[in-house]
Parts: sequence; C-alpha cells; structure tokens
Amino acid sequence: MLLPNVLSSLLEKTTAELSSLSSSLMEGFCRPKEEGKWATHLPSGFGAYTPCLVDSFVVTVSNLLLLCVTLYRIYYVVGSSSSSSSPSSSSAYHNNKKFKLKNPPWGHLFAILLVACCVIGPLLQVVFGISNVNLDGELSLPPYELLTFLVSVATWLSVLAMLCVEMKTYTKDLIWYVRFVLVYVVVAETAILRYLLALKDYSTDVAMRVVFGEYLCAVFFCVFYMFYFPALEPQTDFTPIVVHDEPYYGSEYEPLAGEQEVCPERNASFISFLLFEWMTPLMKSGYKKPIGDKDVWLLDKWDTTEQLYSTFQHYWYEERAQPNLSLLRALNRSLGARFWLGGIYKLGNDAAQFVGPVCLSLLLVSMQNQEPVWKGYVYAALIFAGAMFGVLCEAQYFQNVIRVGFRTRSALTAAIFRKSLRLSQAGRRGFTMGKITNLMTSDTDAVQQTCQQLHSLWSAPLRIIIAIVLLYQQLGLASILGSMMLLALFPVQAFIISWMKNLQKQGLQRTDKRIDLISEILSAMDIVKYFGWEESFKTKVLGIRADEISWLRKSQLLNAVNSFLLDAAPVLVAVLAFGLYTYFGGELTPAKTFTSLSLFAVLRFPLYTLPTLIVYIVNANVSLKRLQEFLVADERDLQPNPALESGLPAISIENRTFSWEPTLEWPTLSNINLHVEVGSLVAIVGSTGAGKSSILSAILGDLPAVSGSPAIVRGKVAYVPQVSWIFNASVQDNILLGSPYEPERYKMAIDASALAQDLASLPNGDLTEIGERGVNISGGQKQRVSIARAIYSNADVYLLDDPLSALDAHVAQQVFETCLLEKLRGKTRVLVTNQLHFLSQVDRIILVNEGEIKEQGAFDELLANGPLFKQLMENVRSMEENMDDDGDKMIEAGDEVNVIQMNGAKSEEASLLEHRVSSKKDTEDMEKKKKDVKAMLIKEEERETGVMSWKVLSRYIEAIGGTWVVAVLFFFYVMVEVARLSTSGWLAIWTDETRPKMHGPFFYLQVYMLLSFVQVFFNFGNSFWLVLSSLVAARKLHNRMLESVLRAPISFFHVNPLGRILNRFAKDTGEIDHTIAWYVNVLLAAVFELLSTFVLIGFVNTIALWAILPLLLVFNMVYLYFQTTVREVKRLDAITRSPVYAQFSETLNGAASIRAYNLYDRMAIKNGKAVDANIRYMVVNMSSNRWLSIRLDFLGGLMIWITATLAVFGNARASDQAAFAPQMGLLLSYTLNITFLMMLTLRLASLAENSFNAVERLGNYIDTPSEAPLVIEGYRPPPAWPTDGAIEFQNVVMRYRPDLPPVIHGLSVKIHPMEKIGVVGRTGAGKSSMINTLFRMVEAESGHILIDGLSIRKMGLSDLRKNIGIIPQSPVLFSGSMRFNLDPFGEHTDADLWESLERAHLTDVFHRNGLGLDSEVSEGGENFSVGQRQLLNLARALIRRSKILVLDEATASVDYATDALIQNTIRKEFKSCTMITIAHRLNTIIDTDRILVLDAGMLIEFNTPQQLLSNADSMFSGMVRSTGAANARHLHRIVTGGTNMDSEIEEVNQSQHFANGH
Repeated sequence: MLLPNVLSSLLEKTTAELSSLSSSLMEGFCRPKEEGKWATHLPSGFGAYTPCLVDSFVVTVSNLLLLCVTLYRIYYVVGSSSSSSSPSSSSAYHNNKKFKLKNPPWGHLFAILLVACCVIGPLLQVVFGISNVNLDGELSLPPYELLTFLVSVATWLSVLAMLCVEMKTYTKDLIWYVRFVLVYVVVAETAILRYLLALKDYSTDVAMRVVFGEYLCAVFFCVFYMFYFPALEPQTDFTPIVVHDEPYYGSEYEPLAGEQEVCPERNASFISFLLFEWMTPLMKSGYKKPIGDKDVWLLDKWDTTEQLYSTFQHYWYEERAQPNLSLLRALNRSLGARFWLGGIYKLGNDAAQFVGPVCLSLLLVSMQNQEPVWKGYVYAALIFAGAMFGVLCEAQYFQNVIRVGFRTRSALTAAIFRKSLRLSQAGRRGFTMGKITNLMTSDTDAVQQTCQQLHSLWSAPLRIIIAIVLLYQQLGLASILGSMMLLALFPVQAFIISWMKNLQKQGLQRTDKRIDLISEILSAMDIVKYFGWEESFKTKVLGIRADEISWLRKSQLLNAVNSFLLDAAPVLVAVLAFGLYTYFGGELTPAKTFTSLSLFAVLRFPLYTLPTLIVYIVNANVSLKRLQEFLVADERDLQPNPALESGLPAISIENRTFSWEPTLEWPTLSNINLHVEVGSLVAIVGSTGAGKSSILSAILGDLPAVSGSPAIVRGKVAYVPQVSWIFNASVQDNILLGSPYEPERYKMAIDASALAQDLASLPNGDLTEIGERGVNISGGQKQRVSIARAIYSNADVYLLDDPLSALDAHVAQQVFETCLLEKLRGKTRVLVTNQLHFLSQVDRIILVNEGEIKEQGAFDELLANGPLFKQLMENVRSMEENMDDDGDKMIEAGDEVNVIQMNGAKSEEASLLEHRVSSKKDTEDMEKKKKDVKAMLIKEEERETGVMSWKVLSRYIEAIGGTWVVAVLFFFYVMVEVARLSTSGWLAIWTDETRPKMHGPFFYLQVYMLLSFVQVFFNFGNSFWLVLSSLVAARKLHNRMLESVLRAPISFFHVNPLGRILNRFAKDTGEIDHTIAWYVNVLLAAVFELLSTFVLIGFVNTIALWAILPLLLVFNMVYLYFQTTVREVKRLDAITRSPVYAQFSETLNGAASIRAYNLYDRMAIKNGKAVDANIRYMVVNMSSNRWLSIRLDFLGGLMIWITATLAVFGNARASDQAAFAPQMGLLLSYTLNITFLMMLTLRLASLAENSFNAVERLGNYIDTPSEAPLVIEGYRPPPAWPTDGAIEFQNVVMRYRPDLPPVIHGLSVKIHPMEKIGVVGRTGAGKSSMINTLFRMVEAESGHILIDGLSIRKMGLSDLRKNIGIIPQSPVLFSGSMRFNLDPFGEHTDADLWESLERAHLTDVFHRNGLGLDSEVSEGGENFSVGQRQLLNLARALIRRSKILVLDEATASVDYATDALIQNTIRKEFKSCTMITIAHRLNTIIDTDRILVLDAGMLIEFNTPQQLLSNADSMFSGMVRSTGAANARHLHRIVTGGTNMDSEIEEVNQSQHFANGH
C-alpha cells in the first residue's frame, strides 16, 4: 500500500508544479490584468486573456498559414521553372503551364505597393513600441503582441516576394489557395479590430490610426488580389509537362484485376457500406487522371437490364390479365422493394431534421436562464449527432431510390425495345420512330426522376405536420391558426396541377412532332441537300419549335407562379403566427422566435420541393400513360415457325386478303392462294405497285390479314429486303448477324454473293467498318452484303425482294447462277424480280396484278396459256430471242468486270477487261497507303475532359441575352438576401429584451411582414426573369444547332450515327429546355444564401466565422476531389447513352429483317448490354454523390458544433447574457441551415456543371464546319441559269475524307447542251461519286466543274442545287400528305401536282383510294412500293423542270414496263434538257448520245454507242456481251438502227394498257 500512496502523492505534486509552471508561463506571455479594461469593459470575450488569445492564436495562426502558402507557391513557381518536373502533383490533370505578365504590369506594381504598406505598419510598431492592445498604460509590448508583429512582417514579406517572383514567372496553379488564406487573414484581423473598436475610448489615437491603416491596406490588397486577373502571355522558354488524358475506348470492357470485375458494393463491409468507403479507390483513380471506360466496374447482376426486364415482364404479363391494368402497379411489384426500403431511411432522415430546432430551443433557454454551461455543450453535441444520423439515413435513402430509378429506366427501355420489334401494323399506327425514340428518352427519364422524388409525397406533409406541432409548443394556438393558411393552398394547387398536366401533354406532343420531323430529315439528308431544301425544312422545324417553346413557356411560368405561392406560404404562416401570438398577449423571446424561425426553415424545404415534385409527378403521369399505351398496343405473335414436314408446302396462304389499312376500300392484296413447295425456286413478277413486295410482307407477317389466319411458313427464314438493312459495324458483323463464325460457310457466302473482290479493295477487308445505313459502300455492295447474310444464315426458306435490280447485269447474272441455282439448290427460294430474263430458269412463276395473283405456273406453261405473262414478256424482246437462241449461255462475270466463259477459258474480251482492271491499279505506294487507312468510319463521340470550359458558360450567357440579363438576375438574388437578412435582423431587434421599445408590437410585425414579402416578390421576379431568359437560350441553342447540322457537309452524317445526332435534339435539348434553368436558379439562390449566412455569422461572431472558414476550404478540396471523377463519369454517361439510341434507330429500320431472321431476342440482349454500359456510369455517379454527401455533411456538422460551442462559451463569459441571447439565437438559427446550404450548393454546383454538358454537346455540333454558303452575292448565276445545260469536268479529283484514297482520279469530260449521257461502270466505279461532285455534296479536291461556262465552285450551293434536277438512287418519302411530298413548301398549284402525277403514271394509285393529294404517306413511305416511290421522285423532277437532269439508277427498282414508261416520259418531258443517266440496265442508256465508262474513278471510255460497240475490245462492248448473247444482239440492233427505241417504248405502253385493262 505504501508504494501506490507514494506514487499518487508524487503524481499530484508533479501535476501541481506543471500547472503552476504553465500558469506562470501563460501569465508571463499574456500579462493578463484581472481588473484591466479587457476584463471589465468588454461585453463578451475571453476576459483578461482576450487580446492574448485572439492575437497569438487567431491572428498569428492565420498569418503563419499565409506564410506557408506563399512560400510554397514561390517554391512551386521557382522550382518548376528550373526543373523538368513540378515539385508535387498528385493529379494527372496538372500541366504546370507557365506565363509571363504583359508589359507594363501595372496591376502587380499596385499590389506590391499595398503589400509594402502591410510590411511597414507592424515593422514601425515593433521599432517604436506602438501597442494595439495596451489599454492599461503598460510601458512595453507584451510578448504575444511582439510575436504577432514579427510573424506579420515575415508573412507580408513572403507575399511581397511572391509578387516579385510572379513578375518574372506566373502560374495559375495554387492561386485560389492564396486568395482564400488572404480572406482568412482579413477575417482574423477583423476579429481583433472589432474588440479594439469596442474599447476604442481607452486606446491612443496613434495606435488606432496605425491599426486602421494596416487593416485597410490588408483589405484593399485582399479585394484587389481576389479579382485581379493579369494579362498573360505564354512563356516561350518553358515547355510544360503535359500528361495526356487517357482516351475513351468504345471497345468491349476488359475486367479489372482482382475482385473489382463487378461493382464491390454488395460485398462491402458494414462500415464501408455505411460510409461508402468502397467508392474511395475509384475516387482516387479519378483524381489522378480522367477516368475512362476501363476504370469503371461492371454492373452487378442485380442491376443488369436482362435481369430487371425478366422480373418486370413476369409481373407485366400478370398485370395485363387484370381488367384495369396499371403499368405503375407492375413496376411497383417488380422493382418496388428497394423503393420502400428507401422510404424507411427517408423517415429516419426526416426525424433527424427536427433534432436541430428542438436542441436549439433547449440551448437558447439554457442561455437565457443561465443554466450550467455543460448543458449547452451537451445540446451542441446533440445537434451534431442528429445531423450525422440524418446524413447516414439520407445517403442510404438516395442510394435506394436512385437505384430504383435507373432500374426502372433499364426495364422500360428493354420493354420499349422489344415491343417496337413486335408491333403489328395496326399497333404501329400512331407510333412513329421519333415518338418511340421520345418514349425511350424523355418518358423513361421522367419516370426515373420521379422515382427519386416520390417519397417526398408523404415525407413533405409529414415534415409540415411535425413542424406545426413543434411550432405549437413554441407559439401555441397562433401557430395553428397561422398554419391554416397552408390549407388555402390546396384548391389552388389542384387547379395549377391540372393546368400543368395539360400544358405538359401539349408540350410533349410538340416535342414528338419535332423529333419525328428531324428524324426524317436526318434519314434523308442526301435528298434534302440534292434538292436544296435545307432552308425550307429548317423553317418547318423552327415553326414546330416555336410552338413547342410557347407551351414550355406557359408551363414554366405557371411553375414559377406555383413556386411563388409555395415560397410565400411559410412567410404568411410566420407573419400570422407571430402577429396572432403577440395579439393574444404572448411575449416573443429569442428562444421562441429563433426556434420558430428554424422550424419555419424546416417547413420551407418541403414546401419548396413541392413544385418540383408536382412537376415530376405530372410529367411522370403523362409519361406512364404514354408508355402504357405503347406497351399495350397490338403486337404480333412472334412464335418460331413450325419445322419442315414431308408432304407439306414450305409456304401456305389460303384465300386470304391483306391490307396495310383495314379501313381502305381497296385492300393491298386480295384472294391470295399461294403454296410454295419445299426446295422450289419461285419467281414473283408484275408491274410496279402490283403487290409483289406485299406478298413477301404477307408471308413474313408484316402485312396483316384482314380476316383469318396469316401465312404459314415452315422452317427457318432468311430475308433479303429490297432496301438493304445495313447497320454500323464491320462487313463481317453485318453478314454474321451475331451467329458464330464458321470459315467455310462464310467463304461460301462471300463467293456466292460475288463480294470477294469488293472486300479485297476495302481498307481492312471484311473487317472494314460500314457506316450507318451503309453510307460508305455502293447500293450494289449493300445488296450483296444482304444476300451474303441470307446465305450464311443457312435457312430453309429464302425470301428475296428484287435484290438483283441494284446489281450490274453481269454481277446479277453471276449471283443468280452461283447463289440461287447452285449454292441454295434444295432450299425453298421465293424471288421477287423485274429481271425477266431469269424466269426461264425458275421452277414456278407467280404473276401479280392489282393486288391479286392473276396467273401462276411454269415458264413454258404461262408463255403458252397466260395472256398477261405473255404480254409482260413481249415487253422485253430480248427474252423472246433468248428463247429461240441455239443454246448460247449467258456469260458469267465477276464484280471487277472480269468476263469468264462458262467452260472456264478466258475469252479475248475477258482478258482485255481484266487487263484494264489490273492496269488501273494504283502503284505499290498507293496500295501501302490504302492498307494504312483506318477501318474506323464512325468517329468516337466528342468528349471534353477537365473542368467545364469558360467557352461553354459564355455560350450559354450569350444565348440567354448577354451579361445585362445575368446582371439583372444577380440583382434579384442580392435583393432577396438583403431582404432575408433584414427580416431576421429585425426579429432580433424585436425580441431584444434589453432595449426599450419605442413602438407597439404591431409596428414591429408590420415591418417584419413588409420585409418578408419584399423577399418573396424579389424571388418571384427572379424566377420569372430566369424562365423567360432560359427559354430564349433554349430556342437559340437549338436553332443554331439545327442550322449547323443542316449546313454540315454530307460526310458529317457518314461518321455520326443518326441516333447520336437525334440524342442531341432529344435528350440534350430537353435538358436545356427543362433542367439547366432550374439547376442554375436553385444553385445561385443557395450560393447567395450561403454567402449571406457567412456574412451574418461574421457580423454576429467573427471568431466563429474564423473557426469554420478552414472547414470551408476542406469542403472545397473534397468537392474538387469528387468533381474530377464525377465530371468525367457524367460525360461518359452522355457518350454511352447515344449508342443505345443509335442501336434503337438502326433496329427500327431493320425490324422486318430482324423478325424474319428471328433475331429479336439477340438484338434485345445487345441493346440491353448497351444500356448496361450506360448504367455503369449512373451507378458510379449515384454512389460518388453519396460518398461526397457523407463527407461534406460531416464537415458541415463540425461547423455547427464549433459555432454552437463558441456561442455557449461566449455566452458564459458575457457581461449581459440577456442581451447576448438574441444575437446567439440569430446566429445559431442560420448556422443550423449551413450544412444543408453548403451540401446543396456543392451538389447543385456538380449537377449544374454536369447539366451544362448538354450545352457543351450542342456547342460541339454548333461549331461543326459548314458547307459552302448557300448564296454568294458576288457570284450569283443569271436568273434563267443554266440556259444551255453545258457541263464540263476539268481534271477533277475527289476523295470523301482526307484520310481516304481518291474515288475520282483526274476526270475530264465535256457534255454539250441538250446532250443525253449514259454513265456505266461496275459497282463502286465512281458513278454516284461523279454526281456527288457535280452537286458539290463532296467538294472536289482539285480541278473545276463548269456549267454554261460558270464555275460551280464559286457560286452558292442553293443557286447550284436548285437549278439541277435529280431522280436519286434511293427513293425517299416523308410522312405526311402526298401534296407535302411533291411540293413541301406550297410553291405549285394542285393542277401542277396532278399533271406531274399523270406524267409519272401514278394518277390511278391516288384516284383509287379516294383521298387524292391528301393521301397519307407513312414514315419512310412504307405504304408504297419502292418502285412507286421512285415514280414519285420522277414526279418531283417533273415539277422542278430543270435544264439539267440527273438520273442516278432511278429505274433500278421498277419492272421493265415501268422502266419503259419512265424512259418515255423522260424523253418527252426533258427533250430539251441535258441528261446524265446512271443505270445498271444497259437497255436504259443504249440510245443516249454518248456513253461514259468509268472504272475505279477513272474515265475509261467516252463516245457514242456506235463507236464503242464498233470496237470489240472496248470495255463497253465487253459489258454488252456480259448481258447475254440475245440481249447483246438486241442492243446492237438499237444502236445500229435495226430497232427503233421510241416505237418499242410505245409498244410497251400499249402492252401496259392492255395488261391493266385485262
């Protein structure tokens, strides 16, 4: 027992001695005077130790911090200038770029002068012993003050040195840290100055002048340096180390090493899960370098689209069986569990919101009643604990509901995708491609956003009720009566919600209409440019956009009124509650007043979020109805076909009638009886519009039967559509279509489709990327890729819709014999064809006329007994001769025009042609260059990295109206905060019990009410102004992007998928319309409220402001750490969103092929993977926000705790605690809100910056390089130009992109006025490229093109294109009326339109349906055959009446009879015109004046047909021979005059009339 007693005694003695020593040291250092002025005359502070603590701790620590920062900046600048690497940088964004000041650097010289004053001041005080704090007549400076002066001198000398170093080398790095610490020093100086001013009567005039002088110099320098941005120029003798951003890889994701292949959230520990620590490794990675695709985890299985869709689909099928089905109910059953779990966390978060006000009330009461100090500290700690509990609950709440939001979006996107492939013709009615795209973008987003907010529907009323209950405890019955004002809002809200719902619906309809039109324009951009319709279509889109904006304006102004009402509600409640409480005789104390104010703040938040919630709910309700309407639309039953059975036909249709529109009097197909035997080759023939393609559509199930069961098809189907479906992928991927690669089968498909030599000429062979819709390959190559796809599929039934028309004659012959007769022998083949010379080789022929099968049988049988078939064959005389031929076989020809005889020996002409082909090959250098060309065509989407550039913000500022509009906005925000602070300050005066009241309570109430409503009305004015200006910006940005896109060169559309461009017009434009203004408004309101809160804290308790400012710096550092990651994630989110829409667009275009190949599940899975690739970034974005919120809210809680603790500490030492309480109440009521404000500010800053990605992305398209001007005033052609129609190509060279080889090599051609020119050549020879150069769709690299002696390069594109007519290769129609398609802009009379239809032989088609020119054209003209669409293109050309007409394979898709009709019309109507005709059928161009033969972009021959055919060695002669001996002789007779072409055409016309009459 002795030893413990000795040790205890020794310990007590040591402790006492140390305490005595520290006390003596403290007294020696601080020299406190217990009865001095500092102890007896200061209202609040730290007693006699006040000057020592403030000077030695507050001021000195601030100065030391500034000293460290400036020294580090000096070291950073000097060290990095003399070294090849920067001293320190943990981020890969760091470039360490150096500048030098532009002379003369007056700003820096002024700054040096101010800092010199800051140095001289404390230096003089040390030298002359002038004390700031000596109020009791001491003779020397106290040690702490001397230390403060010396540190101050050293600090300002370091600042002076930093400015001198900056004169030589300047860097923008670390500058904001210096500025922040300068503010921190000024706040510290303000703290000591306020104490000195309180005791100024006891200080000397000299000391006060010196103090004021030093303070003013420091403030002036701080303000100047804060807003000083010197004029800079790059330092030429310094090379920065640039760390290049990691590029974004669009390739398949490569899993990370270890266990981070999938999101680690599910396997995280409890603490890591709670604090989101599992996100930290990714945040570190994102801080060090711009995050890329390979840095982000794969989705966990529970978040994958396929998993979510299968769950949703199960419940949706169950729901569809209910009498009152509800999409919302199905979503809740499938995905609602986590949503309701989030509701539990929301309840915990809501409860935590009231801990602060309740503890604040207890704290203020304890201050007023002078209760023990420890209670105050406990209440302060409870406020912090309540805040942290709320933070953790809020993080889990958001994590759950946001996850449900994106899961809902994934499931709905998958459902929309699958449904779009299953829609029947009836179901498709009313759902255009643009509308379906809008469902997938805007509507799913609306539902997703609502999922994240919907709990506020019960949470907001609950908060309001609890707040009113707590208010009742403070103000009694007055609070209840005041809160009754909220009930008055309910009927108003009901009316406003109903109105907003209608406005939203109207706005969405306009958006659908705009997106539909833009989608059609983009799909037919080449046609728009050929016809010079850019300005006309722009006007039409802008008209719809103006209507859309008007509805948006109404909706958003109504929302602003709603916000005004909800903003005014808490003010009215507060005014009435305080007024009634005073009227009932109550006395407002600081505890009651400021606790009530904090409760009113809690009340304000749910009321403030209600407008947004209402908008979300209204939008989501409209969207859910639209989605439900789509998902319940009529759909096809896509069951697999039954297997082939012995004895049963492969295709059966039993006496069925089919119609695209069931309501029409004339069905599309009538009384169809069709049986196709297994293994047979059946040809379907007939005139254009007779119903040939419709029969294939009926077999596939796309054309619905009016009654009865649809066609029965047995076995696996392959389909080759007339318009090839080519998607953005490699040639190989387009052929395989997702099937496994089998080399032998693949080679067989390539050979059978005559693609081998085409692939050899491509940069990367079959791995070369094909652009969207096959923009970088010719029409014939697209069709043969489609044929190869069908062959590779190894199907049982092959449906081919006239694929041979797009091929050259010799290639068509090879494909027919090699593919249909040889490789597919034994398969069931149904061939729609206009190539009648193949009919003798098929098993069975079906002749269709006026939608009915008129005749069917074998070739010989029909020729003997079929009058219609016999008449049809007489239209092509070459076939008659072919029948009588003595056995000559047609010559097989490869795609490179190598003519090889059937016996395998090369003919003389074949050798010549092969020589021509080989001789035109480029040199070895060119071959090498070709191999070096990248296979990538579709460019990766633009992606900025780093902080949002000033260019983006300035673009938006300029769009909303300029800096004056922003200045007005800022004025409103400032006035709102002035009114808010005045209101709170007035309450402090009202409740100050120590001041005599000069007026009655109602005077104070009236002033309070006036100030409150001033605040509300300024808020409303701000919202009103922002709505108007933001919609001006939305309109300007959209219109500029539309202008840029329409004026972009055609190559822009080759490298940017349609879905990507549509995404800018849909999703990004929608964000600018709806989101940015709201984010900017709330962000700026929060920023100004936060700044005013700091001003108030600094005014009431400067020490408290000084204590929490470092946390503000930490706030900013954590935010920057977070933002470097989330900024890139948001950009990647936008980039990966586009492929979802691009794939969707491509899929809709190929829906018939996808259904035929039974690929809907495979395509849906592919789309699901694209959605998952996008959702990955959404998960990271969501979780990183939670990671940030927990850390920032923790710092915010520390701020509240520090402020509350200092308030308790100060109150305990206040001389008049009753006077101190109102100030502390005011301070703490605002401080309680500071965590929410700071978190809201930073979160909104992140969201606002991310939302500005939409402006950035629109800006990328706005800045797209434009084509040449539409009109060049200095070089406009004469009004009637061209008068003659003479065309001359002078050594023209053209390539499609700088990195690609030329496609036209030195072309020189002179075409005389009124001359008819035929252009022939193999597929890919450069025929269409020549026309593109003539129309300047692609500018010639060198050379000139003259029309009537004028260079087309010098004139505007509109002047050129509107004066040249064209019937393009791809017939395009726009949805709308036939009148709109013929004359989109009302420039002609109905009589002119009917005349053009009559000359195009289409009047019967439109008279038959009874609607005439008002006949509806479906999207893409799907309710017309391809041949009819081509005839409508002819009608357009007839209306235009140009002096020059170009026919780009205009008759490839029509039968011989229709071809003859078109040729007859062209010969009559364009007799006085110059014509250039590109055609696969040599019969079409054989009677032209001259024929131009192209090969590999070079002119091979150009002469009259007689001259070319007279030379047996000419390439043209070889092409004629390749069409078959009989047809070659027929062509020879036409050329030599043995056959009169005009009489033959007239005979065809008479035959056509006979067939129709029959």
